[in-house]
Amino acid sequence: MRKILFLSFLLICAGCVTVVAQDRKITGKVTSAEDGSALPGVSVVVKGTSKGVNTDGNGSYSIDASNSSTLVFSFVGTVSQEIAVGNRTQINVTLAADTKQLSEVVVTAVGIQRDKKALAFAVSNVKGSDLQQRSEPDPLRALSGKVPGVNITAGNGAPGAGTRITIRGNNSFTGNNQPLFVVDGIPFDNGVNSTQGYNQNTVTSNRAYDIDPNNIESMTVLKGAAASALYGSRAANGVIVITTKAGSKSARKGLEVTYNSSYSVEKISSLPEYQDSYSQGSNQTYNGGFIGNWGTAMPDAVDRINAALGFERYSKIIDPDYPAGTIPHPLVDATVPYGAARYKTAFPELLQANGRGIAVPLKAYDIVGGFFRTGKVLENGIQINSTGDKTSINASMSRTKNDGIVPNSSTERTTLSFGGNATLVNGLNVSGSVAYTRTNQTSPQSGAGYYADYGGLASAGSIYSRLFYLPRNYDLNGYPFENPVDGSNVFYRALDNPLWTSKYNLYTSSVNRVYGNMALSYDVTPWLNLTARGGLNTYSEIRRNQVRPGGTFQPLGSVLRQDLTNSEVDFTFLATAQHDFTEKFNAKLLLGFNPNERSYSESGVAGSPVIDPNVMTTAATLTQTAYEYSRKRRLYGIFSELTLGYGNYAFITASVRQDHSSTLPAANNSYIYPAISGSLIFTDIFALPKNIINFGKIRANYAKVGKDADPYQVNTAYNLSRTFYNATAISTASLPSQLNNASLRPEFTSEVELGAELQFLNNRIGVDIANFNRVSTDLIVTRQLPNTTGFNTEITNAGKISNKGWELGLTLVPVKLRNGFTWTSFVAYTRIRSKVEDAGPGGEIFIGGTGLSSLGTIFRNGLPYGQIYGSVNARDENGNLLINPNTGLPIRAASASIIGDPNTRYTLGWTNTVSFKGFNLNILLDYKAGGSLFSSTAASLLLRGQLKTSEDREGMRVIPGVLGDPATYKPLLGDDGKPIKNTIAMSAFQYHFTDGYGAYGADEVNIYDATVIRLREISLGYEVPKTFLKKYTKVFGGLRLSASGRNLWFYAPNMLPGLNFDPEILSNFSDSNIQGFDLGASPSTRRFGLNITATF
Repeated sequence: MRKILFLSFLLICAGCVTVVAQDRKITGKVTSAEDGSALPGVSVVVKGTSKGVNTDGNGSYSIDASNSSTLVFSFVGTVSQEIAVGNRTQINVTLAADTKQLSEVVVTAVGIQRDKKALAFAVSNVKGSDLQQRSEPDPLRALSGKVPGVNITAGNGAPGAGTRITIRGNNSFTGNNQPLFVVDGIPFDNGVNSTQGYNQNTVTSNRAYDIDPNNIESMTVLKGAAASALYGSRAANGVIVITTKAGSKSARKGLEVTYNSSYSVEKISSLPEYQDSYSQGSNQTYNGGFIGNWGTAMPDAVDRINAALGFERYSKIIDPDYPAGTIPHPLVDATVPYGAARYKTAFPELLQANGRGIAVPLKAYDIVGGFFRTGKVLENGIQINSTGDKTSINASMSRTKNDGIVPNSSTERTTLSFGGNATLVNGLNVSGSVAYTRTNQTSPQSGAGYYADYGGLASAGSIYSRLFYLPRNYDLNGYPFENPVDGSNVFYRALDNPLWTSKYNLYTSSVNRVYGNMALSYDVTPWLNLTARGGLNTYSEIRRNQVRPGGTFQPLGSVLRQDLTNSEVDFTFLATAQHDFTEKFNAKLLLGFNPNERSYSESGVAGSPVIDPNVMTTAATLTQTAYEYSRKRRLYGIFSELTLGYGNYAFITASVRQDHSSTLPAANNSYIYPAISGSLIFTDIFALPKNIINFGKIRANYAKVGKDADPYQVNTAYNLSRTFYNATAISTASLPSQLNNASLRPEFTSEVELGAELQFLNNRIGVDIANFNRVSTDLIVTRQLPNTTGFNTEITNAGKISNKGWELGLTLVPVKLRNGFTWTSFVAYTRIRSKVEDAGPGGEIFIGGTGLSSLGTIFRNGLPYGQIYGSVNARDENGNLLINPNTGLPIRAASASIIGDPNTRYTLGWTNTVSFKGFNLNILLDYKAGGSLFSSTAASLLLRGQLKTSEDREGMRVIPGVLGDPATYKPLLGDDGKPIKNTIAMSAFQYHFTDGYGAYGADEVNIYDATVIRLREISLGYEVPKTFLKKYTKVFGGLRLSASGRNLWFYAPNMLPGLNFDPEILSNFSDSNIQGFDLGASPSTRRFGLNITATF
């Protein structure tokens, strides 16, 4: 027996020696199948053992293995490979990207990463590369046309002007309708924080502009209530989750440096087709002090007009004391009373010996085109990323400079960010990021105005009103615009010269923002994870509005300084437990706690008059008025979510959240809202032909989201003040004009969503469709009260709004060849119907303030959201216009009415991408169908005879309609008992300049259909092959060159012919709900740029 045991022992040892002898060193290199580049950090493991190594910075590895071993090569984002060793000593591997793996995980509510196939709600994910180097420094505008269900309206062409974004319609009458932004896990305030009136400065930025699109790694849009409910009260309007490069973890290991730079030029997108045949004046007579072009024919047009008429009607002699074709200088001649006395001493060179102005040609000038300049956008950024086995560090710096098309308009944005994550030896994962952004903005006082003529809004409002209807024969860019003695305004009448305004009357803003977060995550057991995340987001802003002395609006000048501070602290604590009960059945439970505190303070000092125009500070004014206010709010939420999965094809998720808000009364400050959703991947259940339909999922969900009130709307407090009487201080207390509500309740938004995701023909056709029905109830509104109550308004719960719609994302791959040529097409379709179900006790809510008492937005029971309300002309029962028998002009109706619906019927974005051998062509077209627009630009240019369409001045016009009685608003009847048709003829001047069809006519005549199609974006890029760079350079790891254009073309078929007006503008602040008005905002621009990205 001993001999047998001893022999067995020797055989075992011999076997071991044999095995050891077979182990040998295996070497090789791992590269990317996409571009042939080396892949550092790839895991190489001997299957069935713990023996393993990682590839180095060159993608090389070395490991000991035997002939019978199998090596497993794995890397994040690629398809793993298993390769038998055999007799080889060198094994080179190429890893291909795992498109399935890359598309499965998305960031959802409270930062939870979930498998996309399991989601039961609509989510859109936009890669950072789709937003970057597109000649667009605004991250929201870069999103236009790319996501179904999202509506984006650009403020205007001024640098940094606000952008309005809504998801699935509007949920509030006067409150915020824009979504919540979450950047690297931190709520991000996107408000404008403006307290100015509707007709004032509208270039104020919304604070999402502080985010550099070139620093965005990904953007996820959570559209439905079920998708965003866990975020709490602020998620009722949807959520946009942004992950920056500082907050992301790179899959590529090693050190990488990326530099990007782009330079774009921008010009005004379009100009009206002006008529240059007629001069300044009225009734076809030259008048140097008149606003408008209803004067005599320009000298170079006389012969043409005479020939057309067949007789000589005009004289080339305008003034008998001046040569033919000339006029006295409009700034100093006595025929222009405004300028004669003011400017003679300042401009003696403009006077003749007889005291009259020197002769200047009577001709048309390129006034508008000469005012606007070529703008430019310069972007530079550098990013450094270092990733190891258990650590990742990212640092970046970027700077954007945008000089606008208007003189003295610009923005500058500088961003520094740092982020990283690490897994410690004890298993604790630590991650965090911090960013600093400084944004400076300068713009002339160019807010919206109603294009009025005398004082008021004409002086305080838009410089574009004074620019666009300036008489064509006034040489704006050749005549002086400021007094050389005192620097005061110089113009042909009592208005501020646009050049003077753009030089001296400036709005400036300086924002310093810091935001950051830190998270700790620990797997207590294989099935339990604890995560704690905290973040701070704070910014301070200094705003200055200055009006130089010597103008018309405020002749003595004024200075306003405002200091704003906005801060937010947010914490989230999560406990996540998951368990597989069987091979097919699993569950995941999430418990969370979310405290949040927001504070805002604002102070300001307004001073006037200005003592010295060279010292524009509030301290250098004679009197100052100060104000200060602040607000603070707290909210904490407790939430849970349970997800059940079966067979990896059936999923049900239920969640509930309870919020406690400091802005609601104690009896109502706690409110609960649930959500439930389910999805079924039917292609994993039924034996369907995979070559026809390779993926199919249906989904359904219901969710309810609560929303609290703004601060200080519960208790009605006295206003305290102090005054002096006979040198004695007297303290006073008075009631405010608004009665607050101690029984205020939270608002609630409920939504039902049905949808499906389908993939056909091996992913050549993809469909993501959703139908939603959203209802917002108990809306907090302000309603009017009788004067006998002692208050003007009160806060109450009274409103109800519904939003119903369809969303479609359609992906097509029409061409995909073996040589790499690919054409991909994506269509984003949105159709939304917003309806006012209940506007409160009065049945309607009116928001005015546009410059005319009747013009504004009205919310009325049973009608679409936010109708345009204004004056109308009277009509008989058959709809015929009632014409005043004394003037031949329409009779204005006694009361205003609804004149337009600004809501679009549907929107369509169509993106086409063609790729071949490193080349990439991307074209984005979008189309907005319908929606009414009140255009004061059209009204004013018609009124002033500026457009080429008004060049026909010889014929007479008759307004179709029937004669009516201005007192009774009834038609006048003839002897036959029928209404008398209007036959009263009038000149073009009477037709447009009086109460007919122009700015002085009824508001309804200036309503247009805002349908527009545009070439939103185009880019052509080339990715230099990495094999080429590796062979011929030792510096570059990657190099991409591209050219891009933005807003290069648009067509608005239903706007006024010859106006060439871009209807996609905001004449109001981006967070306002008054839409559908063009009141003189900056025109849109088009850009063309060159871009380069290099990695080292």
